[in-house]
Amino acid sequence: MEYFRARLIGSLLSIVAAMTLIGCDAPNDVPASNNASESESIAENELISHPPEGYSVSVSGQSLNDGQVHLELRTNIPGTIELMASISLADQAPDDTWIGKNERVRLVNGTGQATFDVSDLPTGQYEVEASFYPRWGFQDEESRSSGVNESLEHSHPISLKGSGESSELVAQRNEDQRWVIENVIMGSEWDPSFWRNRFGEWEEFSVTTRNPDIISNYYFESLDMTLIVNTLKDEVVVWRMGRDGL
Repeated sequence: MEYFRARLIGSLLSIVAAMTLIGCDAPNDVPASNNASESESIAENELISHPPEGYSVSVSGQSLNDGQVHLELRTNIPGTIELMASISLADQAPDDTWIGKNERVRLVNGTGQATFDVSDLPTGQYEVEASFYPRWGFQDEESRSSGVNESLEHSHPISLKGSGESSELVAQRNEDQRWVIENVIMGSEWDPSFWRNRFGEWEEFSVTTRNPDIISNYYFESLDMTLIVNTLKDEVVVWRMGRDGL
């Protein structure tokens, strides 16, 4: 009996010793992470962004013999872009009715071109201009990668023969047309003296689609507009651009 008791006590002591060893902290064979080294490695792999420098657009214009102007457009922005090409009368005030022409032009790999019909523009000094606007000018990822975030412009003067009309005459006509458009509506009073004093004499031409005893067509050459008038009521029915009546 004593023998078995001694064996039991020995077994219990062995179990307690084993449990004590299991509860001990195991040595940490993995070295602690070096946070400074990791940060340096991440920084080395980050892309460095540089502000764009030296990007530009340019335009050159050549008058052709058939009342047209040909524009050659250039840029060093990579990829595909669109810019606004324009021909405008020089020295126009901000509130003037604009005289000129413009259109959006696509440039691929740095080059583009456009041709304007200027036969209906008045004779005078003009500015040929190319304007790039980042808000809508980028057309692919390559051009966006340039990082251009400001408008780019280039212009130079050009002399146009155009229609042969003076720019002063056309500017005055544009202003007078704007007055009619903004102030005359259906039912406006027809006062012959007012219209004659302000815009000169008119040419009356035949009415073909209405009763000519009531409706009259009056074409004002100074305006290049037609007023259609109800002479029975002395009221303006409508105005139209050019020589275009009822």
